[in-house]
Amino acid sequence: MSDTADTPAAEPLLRIVRGNPSDEEVAVLTSLVAAAAGSSNSGPVETGPRDDWGRPEDRLRPIWGAPTSFTNLRA
Repeated sequence: MSDTADTPAAEPLLRIVRGNPSDEEVAVLTSLVAAAAGSSNSGPVETGPRDDWGRPEDRLRPIWGAPTSFTNLRA
């Protein structure tokens, strides 16, 4: 004996409330909604501190501690 009579029916993925779409239109709409749900960024979210080690912008900054780092600009 199967338990299919005891289990409730699952809710539909989509409900069309207006119009009379063809089977192809319903199939396209269902595949679009399923693709959008599957492509969401559900991966781990980075919550740690930002690591700026080795950024290329650091090479463009002036070097502090060189002999010309602290020049007197009031002269």
